Amino acid sequence: MGIKTKQTVRFIILSALIVVGSSCSALTKGRGKAEAAVAQFHDQYNAGHFREIYSQTDEEFKKATTEEDFVALLEALRRKLGTVKQASPAGWKVNSTPMGTMVSLGYNVEFTEGKGTEQFVYRLSGDKALLINYNVNSPLLITK
Repeated sequence: MGIKTKQTVRFIILSALIVVGSSCSALTKGRGKAEAAVAQFHDQYNAGHFREIYSQTDEEFKKATTEEDFVALLEALRRKLGTVKQASPAGWKVNSTPMGTMVSLGYNVEFTEGKGTEQFVYRLSGDKALLINYNVNSPLLITK
């Protein structure tokens, strides 16, 4: 191999390492922002600040449901499940799309009235993680 070829190969390898390293950093940052948003969601949920949660959602979320319907949903969840005692991560995924970077987080949750699972999807917007989808499952939603 000639000197120019070796330099070109080194440049390509170095460039690839920089891209991989920076994308891993972006993934970790995105996940961290979304995890902080989930912790805030749980704090606000436990405090009954449902309108505040809604005000911090993405426009896509607001187009899909009204504030009144979302507040009514969280009030019903609170009646049936109680407050969040503990939430343990159960999986995550970061996906960059033309619509932006999306972070999906799953949690196993212990509520005061029993157990369930939660799924959050956040869109990263600058330094914020904005909720675009929320789903909770628990047998208590049917039996209680």
